[in-house]
Amino acid sequence: MAIIPDIILDTMAEPDSVKMVGTVDQDGKPNVVMISTIAVLDLETIAFADLKLGKTKENLYNNGKLTLSVSNKTGKTYQIRCSFVAFDNKSEIYDRWFNAVWQRMSMQLKGVAIAKVIKIIQD
Repeated sequence: MAIIPDIILDTMAEPDSVKMVGTVDQDGKPNVVMISTIAVLDLETIAFADLKLGKTKENLYNNGKLTLSVSNKTGKTYQIRCSFVAFDNKSEIYDRWFNAVWQRMSMQLKGVAIAKVIKIIQD
């Protein structure tokens, strides 16, 4: 496992940073979605809301791999390669996120995707 360094934590916390999650299907076809709900649960674990993940969710269940790409306003980009753990819809994490997501976006939370950090790539 890898630990998310401070520079990436700072970038993720910037309101105007861009966060995308990439997955691939069983045939290697890529899928990328922008996700505004990325959060760090601890320095080795990230989470994001499942609002309408569709193909991303299917890919995570099929191969369990994802890459989070985070860019700041200067164009500096970081990649966090992760191993998918689970979609949580029963724990305290889900309960906290349910109300926060509704208040922020007026969208129904289906679950919280949880992933462990494997590798950090800093360009």
